[in-house]
Amino acid sequence: MILFKAITLFASGMLLSTAAVAGNYTESQRELYLDTLEAARAGQQVQVNQAMPALQGYPLLPYIHYAQATRQFNAMTHADVEALLTNLEGTPLYQRFLTNWSVHLGERGRWPDFFNYFARVRSPGAQLQCLAARGELALQKTEQAYAEGLRLWQTGSSQHSACDPLFNQLIQAGTVDSDAGLERVLLALEAGNTSIANYAERFVTTPAAQQQLALIWQIYNQPESLAADPSLLSSQTPNAHRLALLATQRLASDNLRLALLTLSEQAQRLNIPKDLQTPLVNRFGVLYAKRFQPDAEAVLTKVDPDYHYSDLTEWRIRLALTEQDWSATRELITRLPNDVRQQGRWLYWALVADLQQGQTPDPLVLEQLTAERSYYGFKAAELTRRPFSLNDKPSEFSQAQLQQITQLAPMQRIHEFYLMGQTREANQEWNLMTTTLSPEQIHAAAHAIKDWGWYFQGIRGAIASDQWDDLALRFPAPYRDLFDKASKEFDIEPSWALSVTRQESAFLEVARSGAGARGLMQLMPATARETARRADIPLIDLERLNDADINVRLGSAYLAQMQSQFGGNRVHATAAYNAGPGRVRQWLTARGHLPLDIWIETIPFDETRSYVLNVLAFGVIYNTMAGQPARVFSDQERSMLAWSTQR
Repeated sequence: MILFKAITLFASGMLLSTAAVAGNYTESQRELYLDTLEAARAGQQVQVNQAMPALQGYPLLPYIHYAQATRQFNAMTHADVEALLTNLEGTPLYQRFLTNWSVHLGERGRWPDFFNYFARVRSPGAQLQCLAARGELALQKTEQAYAEGLRLWQTGSSQHSACDPLFNQLIQAGTVDSDAGLERVLLALEAGNTSIANYAERFVTTPAAQQQLALIWQIYNQPESLAADPSLLSSQTPNAHRLALLATQRLASDNLRLALLTLSEQAQRLNIPKDLQTPLVNRFGVLYAKRFQPDAEAVLTKVDPDYHYSDLTEWRIRLALTEQDWSATRELITRLPNDVRQQGRWLYWALVADLQQGQTPDPLVLEQLTAERSYYGFKAAELTRRPFSLNDKPSEFSQAQLQQITQLAPMQRIHEFYLMGQTREANQEWNLMTTTLSPEQIHAAAHAIKDWGWYFQGIRGAIASDQWDDLALRFPAPYRDLFDKASKEFDIEPSWALSVTRQESAFLEVARSGAGARGLMQLMPATARETARRADIPLIDLERLNDADINVRLGSAYLAQMQSQFGGNRVHATAAYNAGPGRVRQWLTARGHLPLDIWIETIPFDETRSYVLNVLAFGVIYNTMAGQPARVFSDQERSMLAWSTQR
């Protein structure tokens, strides 16, 4: 029998641990924990038993208990399982163990026990759901099992191997008929999974269903046939709406314009509901607009003549901006839904359009816009010589309140994981903890975590607690001496690299993107090596990119290179830092003749456009908070705007 000693654990979100306040554990305890965890995973029970007395009360003890249990599933009794679950309560391990234990029981056909634990799994995956249906079959609940099994079979992708025995029984019983086969074929093709579609078509056996199957394959393989013959689909065609959308998706890869026009025609002919159309219309319409084709406005007008799709209307405004057609710009802004029209972006462009047409800006709109803490609000304030509005609302937590929140057992576990550099586990604990806390508690926890130096998680906490105006939490300024030193070394604006870092990594030193960018300023390995060579910065190996000093120096050096490459223009350099200098040169070749603010607004990459706006706004916030002179644009950049003080 396995014995699990109880420790105080966070369960309800309000209970406090009796253990020491976070931060009072020693490095030797952490080393002992790591050694013991490794021993537990290796099944070295003698070493684990020897260490356990010294680890009693240590916050991460449940992780050792879990590691022990995963090695001893076959020996565990019901009492052992319940004791372990008591110890795991309030940790991410609780649901993890429930899932694994349920799978263990299901694979062994222990169905009464399986359903007891399966009912406690919060979000069972396909493996567990298939095991549950197999259990229902074993318990003679055939109708219920077949219904559940058919639902699991009808998917556009492969299912877990645990589903195979269930699916075999469904097939033998004749439950998978032509209708079910057709549905899976269509689901698979919608997911682009032809192998599953080829498998599923063997179940389509009736003549009527085979005729439908032939049409489905024609639409998939020859989507242009629908464009050539719109009557190929009618309101009487089974799954006509889905087939029209499938044809649109297939066409879009080769002929985006034809895809949009075909969708528009079929939507009218078949009366496709707006909620089905919207994702594709917005996606493909915006994509076509971003190509800046000469007929883009005409195509979007044909697709959406009545301004039903605000994403398309916003890009029609951008197209009008590229023509500097201020009358069309102003008219299109009025076509936006009111909540979108009141956003700072469109308030700004409405004011610019009015100015360009010789009209006096509405003082109420100008007041509303300049009251915003945003790129557009700051830009309008700067251009009208008004003060920037930070709208800062500092928190008022006492040290006693912060100390109390750190005594929560999840916070102690988070702190230990953070100190050991195990941010994945710390994040898992945070994500679970925040589901049990009030917004005020999350806000306090975020401040406590920021005080540890985990600024990234503090920023996440501000968002989770909806504290957008707590600027000390959202805009910390760590490593300020490194940024100041690097800015002087490479002659760039002091807050620029700081703002880029806030946008890139939110001050997570070990951040690594899916593309491979590393460290505070998210440098790609090749860029880091080349910049190190040019700037004569030692970079012995890529792991040094997690060193704050090296990363900030390299990132600042690269910003300086980009600024030099783009004629001193910080906006173009910022865009290049995100999207690469090659793409920015392409955009400048295509639209570099436009005013700078229009060029920014028409950056075709959403990420890069938002990136530039954020970095410019963050610079204002950081300089203002530091009591330093703040501005959105340099004098040179300001003279390049559509709305300029020189107009």
